[in-house]
Amino acid sequence: MSDDAAVSQGFSRAQKCWAHLLRKAIRLTLLKPERKQYETFVDSLLEIYRKGKAIAEDKRLSEAGRRARVEQLVDAVCDCTGTRFVDETKPADDAEKDFLNLTHKIVRLMSDDELFTFVIDPEADGTNNISERQRRAPAQDRVTGRTNKTECGARRRTVITSVLDSLRGYVPTLTLTTVLQELERWQKTGISCFRRLVKELKLPALSLPETIASPLDLLVPLNKSPAR
Repeated sequence: MSDDAAVSQGFSRAQKCWAHLLRKAIRLTLLKPERKQYETFVDSLLEIYRKGKAIAEDKRLSEAGRRARVEQLVDAVCDCTGTRFVDETKPADDAEKDFLNLTHKIVRLMSDDELFTFVIDPEADGTNNISERQRRAPAQDRVTGRTNKTECGARRRTVITSVLDSLRGYVPTLTLTTVLQELERWQKTGISCFRRLVKELKLPALSLPETIASPLDLLVPLNKSPAR
């Protein structure tokens, strides 16, 4: 369960976040409230998502039954996006360009079977809000400037907060003791729980330039400035 960021691609099964899609659709209605097409679009998406949640929570349905209902949801998405998706008219402004891009994204996610996984597999969720809430505090730190002031310090903080927040999904209770135990296990086995998950899911290895040792080097380059 993730947003549509590039780092979240490549999984054999995935659910893209409906909250992200709906927020983008709602934004269009705020930018151009006079365009009733955007309002209709948002209402249709909300109705589709609500129907999907109702199907997922219906204990009377088997997996085959849920899959059959998903076909109906797919038809509804086609009806919702079809007019703009097949319209080759050049967008007149930024809002219309965003609308075009959003309809294409929704159709792409639907074609990749990443829109209704939460309906077929009720253990999944339709949004990744839980994961985002776990990372809200570090994000707020960056927004308000309550973070390290050098690239080295920012890199160190990025690593620490990312590992600790990600470990919430692996250890029963996140405490200093459980974190240290997991880190000790990494040192003994030579492989982290995250890398083990990548191997289990058989994800392709990242293709990095020879001068880059880690993806983090692309985001937060390491220099010789002193860390605070």
